[in-house]
Amino acid sequence: GQPVLIDGHTLHIADIVASARYAVPVELDRAAKGQVYASDAAIRGLLERGGSVYGVSTGYGGSADTRTHQHLLLGKSCLQHQHCGVLPSDGTLSCPPAPPLPLSDPLATLSMPESWVRAAIAIRTNSLIRGHSGVQWSTVQAMARLLNSGITPLVPLRGSISASGDLQPLSYVAGALVGNPGIRCYSGPAGRREIVPAPQALAAAGLEPHQFSAKDHLGILNGTAFSAAVASLALYEAGTLALLAQVCTAMGTEALLGAQASHHPFIGSTRPHPGQVEAARNTWSLLDGSRLAVCGEEEERGLDEDRGTLRQDRYALRTSAQWLGPGVEDLLRAWATVQLECNSTTDNPLVDPQTGTVHHGGNFQALSLASSMEHVRLSLAHIGKLLFAQSTELLNPATNRGLAPSLASTDPALNYACKGLDIACAAYCAELQWLAAPVSTHVQSAEMHNQAVNSLALVSGRKTLEALELLALLVASYLYVLCQALDLRAQRAMFADTLRALVGQALSEHFAELGRGGVAEKLFATAMAALDSSSTLDAPERMERLAEACTAPLVNHLLAHGLLENVQQIPAFRIALSQRCLHAYTALRAQFLSPSGAHESRAPASAYLAPKTRRMYEYVRLALGVGHHGRENWTEWADGYDEEGTIGQGVSRIVEALRDGRMHAVVAEIFRM
Repeated sequence: GQPVLIDGHTLHIADIVASARYAVPVELDRAAKGQVYASDAAIRGLLERGGSVYGVSTGYGGSADTRTHQHLLLGKSCLQHQHCGVLPSDGTLSCPPAPPLPLSDPLATLSMPESWVRAAIAIRTNSLIRGHSGVQWSTVQAMARLLNSGITPLVPLRGSISASGDLQPLSYVAGALVGNPGIRCYSGPAGRREIVPAPQALAAAGLEPHQFSAKDHLGILNGTAFSAAVASLALYEAGTLALLAQVCTAMGTEALLGAQASHHPFIGSTRPHPGQVEAARNTWSLLDGSRLAVCGEEEERGLDEDRGTLRQDRYALRTSAQWLGPGVEDLLRAWATVQLECNSTTDNPLVDPQTGTVHHGGNFQALSLASSMEHVRLSLAHIGKLLFAQSTELLNPATNRGLAPSLASTDPALNYACKGLDIACAAYCAELQWLAAPVSTHVQSAEMHNQAVNSLALVSGRKTLEALELLALLVASYLYVLCQALDLRAQRAMFADTLRALVGQALSEHFAELGRGGVAEKLFATAMAALDSSSTLDAPERMERLAEACTAPLVNHLLAHGLLENVQQIPAFRIALSQRCLHAYTALRAQFLSPSGAHESRAPASAYLAPKTRRMYEYVRLALGVGHHGRENWTEWADGYDEEGTIGQGVSRIVEALRDGRMHAVVAEIFRM
């Protein structure tokens, strides 16, 4: 409920997100007024004395060898030559319905989203209020009023090289302030926004076009606000996805029956990179209380205890902390860099309000932002690669420890479940890794070779947001896969209890003299191993394989105890066990695929999960309503199509929760538990 304070020093990335995306109003710190007045007075005095000030009495860039006393006309010329961006000419929010249809959405591909522009206005206002820019206090106020009135200039997506700051994008903010009719703005209440000329937008908000003084034009344009804005918005999302990746890793460990001990504190203490230590600590905590993962200290095992099984988890789980750790460190460094930039003065020239001295320099050069974004993009690519590796391990029956291929909840011959997601995630991951390439290595000399080096920070930030979109698609797809896998793992655990009883029952009926002691447990272990190794088969063949596997240990036991005459009972034993297992397995499947809507059937894995991972699982299953896949296959489409929609619609619900911030609150809650 509190407004965002603009004082030039304490603007946080979270404040920027609040103002940009949630329309939280900004409030100027009036204590900064004296600094702004002092720098404005210094510029006015210097001009009155006939002084030469770059961009106020001289030309711009490579044309700075020209001189003029017509400061306001020079300022208008400054805006004029920068108002060169390409935007849709019709100024509407929709595509034309008549052929020829556009190859892409004109508004989305040519202009910036409102949130970017709002973030940039907040950051630029925070820079101007520091009193180093020589602008009027009334101009700082006008910037804040523009933001609080919900007027957002329509700004071209491309055209900035972030060298002398983000000149072109910021010129559209300045153009909106002065009421240039060629500048269009988003205006109106939420849900009923329209794009109108700047004078109309100002009038609708009860505002007058602002009158600039000599330094105001350049003071608004010459800064890194748009680069910092996009970087801030990207970092906020990246932080959440980095934490969510750790939640997904913990859920993946449960789904694959992995070990908590891979993240033991001792391991980190021997190689104490801070990011690795943090990721391991988080994953260890996330797994506490799980009934699926192997939790606690490592236990000594004999050679015969785990013969034929992997001694340790595969890399995608076991080395996740070492893989995610460097990215965590890069994100934290980028966060500090971007937040510092948002509370800096990025103009040229700069005014020292204490002495009135004008300093000509290059604080607008935004390579610190470009470099930070490139590290962030690389981190996102690493996160995506790790989660994709975990997902492919979970979908492959050769590596998923007994789950069905593609996590089919019915017979795999007619159910390919998450196979399409596997392919889609490969596409997302490939594009994400391509976007990890640096942008700043593609700098071109510009503007009469004056801007021979330029940061391309805004381009780098834009590409980082594209990477975030792809990672969100990948994470959402993996969450869908995880919930499906955890359901099947719960189903397996429930069937195991039933199978133990069925083995004992069949033994009692056909081999009463054997009792139900050690032989029953041995046959149960054999049956479970056969169940896990036959997940590619349909249920009837699978149960036959399970019963068949019991033959050898049963014969060995009969031989060892001199009961060979009972061997003739084995066929009947196998038939009975196979049929009863098939009946029980089919009934359990029906329970899982029931549309009853009861909590237990909609979130059947809850009882098996750690408290923290359970929160995410239940959020997807219950809050978002993304259900267990396979109802259509179970009924063979006898009831038509599933009311919950396609697999893609389920994933889309998760993506939407990531995009609109609902998932952020859940992730934050998990890490506070």
